[in-house]
Order: sequence, then C-alpha cells, then structure tokens
Amino acid sequence: MNAPRACRRPRRPAAFRLAALAAVLTVVVAACSGGSGDSGRLAAPSPTPTAAAATPPAAKPGGTLGIVTQTMPSGDPGWADQPGERAVARLVTRQLYSYPTDADPARPTVPRPDLATGAPIVTENGLVYTVRLRAAARWDTPNQRRITANDVARGIKRLCVPPDPSPLRGYFAATVVGFREFCTELAAIPVGDAAAFVESNTVEGVEIVGDDTVAFHLLAPVNDFVDVLALPAASPVPLEALAYPPDSPEYLHSLVSDGPYRFTVAPDDDATVGYRLARNPSWSASSDGIRRALPDHITITDGLSSAQMQQQLERGDADVSLDGELPAGRAAELAKAQDPRLVVDPVGSTLALTVGLDGPSAAALREPVIRQALPYCIDRVSLAAALGGPEFAATTGGLMQEPMTGYHDADPFPSPAGLGDPARCREALSQTPGGPVTALSVLTTDSATDAAVAEALRTSFARAGVRLDVRIRTGARFAAAAVHPTDQFWDLALSTIAPAWFGDAGRTVFQPLLDDQWLGPRPADGGYRDPNATRQLEDALRATTETTAAASWGALEQTVVGSAAVIPLAVVHTPVFHSAGVTTFEIVPSIGTADPSAVSLGSGWRPTHP
Repeated sequence: MNAPRACRRPRRPAAFRLAALAAVLTVVVAACSGGSGDSGRLAAPSPTPTAAAATPPAAKPGGTLGIVTQTMPSGDPGWADQPGERAVARLVTRQLYSYPTDADPARPTVPRPDLATGAPIVTENGLVYTVRLRAAARWDTPNQRRITANDVARGIKRLCVPPDPSPLRGYFAATVVGFREFCTELAAIPVGDAAAFVESNTVEGVEIVGDDTVAFHLLAPVNDFVDVLALPAASPVPLEALAYPPDSPEYLHSLVSDGPYRFTVAPDDDATVGYRLARNPSWSASSDGIRRALPDHITITDGLSSAQMQQQLERGDADVSLDGELPAGRAAELAKAQDPRLVVDPVGSTLALTVGLDGPSAAALREPVIRQALPYCIDRVSLAAALGGPEFAATTGGLMQEPMTGYHDADPFPSPAGLGDPARCREALSQTPGGPVTALSVLTTDSATDAAVAEALRTSFARAGVRLDVRIRTGARFAAAAVHPTDQFWDLALSTIAPAWFGDAGRTVFQPLLDDQWLGPRPADGGYRDPNATRQLEDALRATTETTAAASWGALEQTVVGSAAVIPLAVVHTPVFHSAGVTTFEIVPSIGTADPSAVSLGSGWRPTHP
C-alpha cells in the first residue's frame, strides 16, 4: 500500500556521524545504543519515549504469543532469507548489528549495535572493520558459555557448507577477502567432512583478534558493510551446531539459543502443542538493545494451510502467522472496513519484467530503441489492480523504493496516468529490421499472483497488437530457466526483486542483477551486461557521503531502467493479519513481518503456562 510515510530526517555526512558517535558512545554503550560513522549507518541513541508512545497497554509484557505456520523454519540464521525464517531467527539468534523495531518508518532501516559494543573501528582506508563483542552475551549452555569471535567466524564459514549453501552468501563473497575462495574449496569437500573443514580452516578476511574481537578485511571499501553484518547470516554459531546439517530439522531440534527465547518443547516431545519457547535464562535484557522480549512464552503450530491459519487468527486461537497468504478477497474486505487487525508492509518487493536478449526475439530486443518501446505497451494501473489495488500494490517506474538511499520518483518512460501508450509501442515494434514484432513470450511461475499479472500484461500488449504467450515453470525449473541467458526460450520474464535490507540498500537491488559472478539467488537474467553500469555500481558502493551515494545509485538506476533491460512494474506490499488480542505489531522492513519478540497482547491473552 502506498500509504503516506513520515518525513525522513536528513542524514549527515559520514565524517560528521562518526564524530557524533564518538561523543555519544561513552554515554550510551551500557544502554546498547549506537551512532553512525563512515563504517556504515548506525542509529543515534533513541530519544526518550513520549507519553503517548508509552501509554499502556501498548507495550505490556507477558502472556503467551500463539504463532501458526505452514512450514516450521529450522532456526538456522545462515539460511534465513524469508520473513518467517527471519522472524524465528529474531527470537533465538543475535547478530553483530541489527535493525530495531520502531513505528518511525526511517529508524528500522538503520542498523544498531547488537552483539557489538558499538560502531566498528574502520582502518586502512576503509579496508578493515574491527568489531568488539559484548562480554555479557552468552549461549544457552549449562555453563552459559560466552559468545566469542570464533563463534562469529564459524557462522560465516558455515554459509558455504554443501550441498545447499546459504542463499545469503553472496554478500560476503562480494566483500570479504578470501571468502569466495573458501567457498570454492568447501564445495569440493565431501558433505561428511564439511564440519571438520569449517572448524579447522579459516577465511583470510575474517581475523580472530582475540576472544572478544574480530576484524574483517574487505576486498574494497564499501559503505554498507554494517548492513551486511546485520544480516541473519552474520550470526555467530556455536560449536555444537556443526554436528547437524545446516537448515535442517536436526539443527532445529538441537538449537542452542543466544536470543531472548529458547525452545523447550518440540513435536517429538509432545505432539499436542507443536513448538514452545520460553525465556532464555542465559539472555539478559541489559545486553540487548534490540529485542524487547515482551511475551513470556511463545507457541508455534505448523503444518497448517493458509485457510486454517486465517481461521485460527480470526477466532483468536492464534495471534500471528509466519507464512500464511491472506486471501486477496478477504484482504480487500478488511482494507475496505479499515480493520485494525490488518497491517500492510510499508515497504515491499518490486515486480519487474526482465527482457531476454538471447531469446526467440533477440534480434529485435537487442536493439535499445525496441526495448525502450516495451514500457509503453504496459498499463501499470491495470496491473496494480490485478495485484489487489492501491492498498496492496503501487505502480512504479524504478527499481528502488522510498526507504533506500538514492530513491527518486522518476520514470524514464512516462505515459498519461500510467496507462501506457499502445500506439507508440505498436509503431516502434512495427519497424524492426527483421519485420514487425507481433508476438512475445513471457516466463512466469505457477503462482496465482503471476497468473493475474500475466493476464494483465496479455491484455496490455494486445492493445499494441502484440500477442503475449505465457510460459509457466514451477519451483526450481523456473529458477533454472530464468538465470541462464544462453538457454533462453523466453522474451520476457517476471522477476521479483526483494531487498535483503532497506536504507543503504542499493546493493541488494543491483548487484544480484548485474554481477554475473554473484553467489546465490538472482532475479531473472536476460543477458544484460553494461561496463558503465558495473562502474556505477562500484562508485555507489564506495561513495563516502550520503549525497554522493544517493547521486551514484540514482545514476545507476537511470542506466539500467533507461536501457529497458529491466522494466519495473509495481511495488507489491504484503498484507499481514493478526488476532484482535494483539496490541502492538510493528513490521521491521529487514524481517518482512513483525518482530515477534516485540508483539504485545491485550484482552486476547491466553494464560501464561506455568
């Protein structure tokens, strides 16, 4: 939904922010607050809450939070790239830096110290980031063992364990010295030997300075490395985790927590309750300025369909869901009624069309003037309506969103009211050297959303005299077909760009799209390669001021979108439903849903279990 957002405060140049951080850290370290320096964006100390913000029962602790889900996440932070997985990780893991829960839309996009004592010390012209760990942070082990730099290094090394390495490993391969080479070696190791390899080998760029200090050596200076360290994949991992396959049921059932909650009951113990979490006695609120830990207990029931989850939430038998898809019709009803149980993610994912430069119509689509006619074929307004209307989808002419540095509301191919210009599109496509383009193919998944979008696109292109043939592939077959330019059998591909974080987040949009050496999932790849765009990406990542970074990201977006190699369509905002018993429910953009540790319960509380 394109709801009005509060004005963002201007952010000062990096050098100013670092000086301010030095001044405030002496006062606020004990309160786990951070500042910002040219090491990246770190939030300034939180202002004293206003009386209105603290009015009971908005943040009243206690009770049992009931969560429902279709598939229970493994709790492995290294593989937590989906909202439900990140929500569970928020309960039982910690990172060096994390994003706070806050009603102000700008604040949750700025990382703060979590396990780190403060901002990293940046030396060697931005090539070395040294982070010191909090002494009070502990594992949930019998002796409440301290979290060490070796645990941090182990967590990062595990990201490349075969046969299914972490989808988030690309951010470390692109920034940390020796990580890509470490992954290459680990990939060649038999799966049974991977744990021993991880424990006995090192990544060149991850230096253990002491039990409480780790230094990261970068391939080149970048301005978003603190955001990389705020990924769930940057979580420390205890030695015990190496005994179990990553991202597996075995990992979940043996999980050692360092967050505010720990698992106390799993289905194997009592099939009637699903999973149950209670407060972790090894965690202390004084050492964690990120997680509020409001519920006393949390239950998670899995194996439910979206319809079953919705029924439980509406009856009040559960409070929140991890992965339920709210039916479009019901979401529209709730939005029309302004039902307070419906919350729409203020940020979202960008739906785009990737243009195939090696597909059936390559001879025409390799011509920039032909590609640049395609946006005029599209009625974005009708397409947004197919996605649920203005409450849940906003038309866009760009790939970045408002909470991102460099965002600007500009469309290089404007049309009256966003309805397209079919006459202009038809004229351009009729003048190709090989003859008029009268048919194109589009690759989609088998989801209901893609089906609705494909139908809207088919109608739009028909106005310009172009038949649009839909090629549907499911699951892994879609991914394989979308990212291999030399094997293209399609002309256009629906692609979703879901940023891994927001704020200084241009990398999460453009690097997976442009870097053909990227490790991990990627948007659909049409074969677009532009040395100028690559240079602009590097310039944006190395910018030393907010102004320069914003200009660089904006220039890169103009290059990519202006070439019509990727055609933005809409920003899709996910509707999320919670029970009437929930009194606070703030979505954290980097999680993609609400922080469950910050959900408070009102009249709908279930009694706390003894």
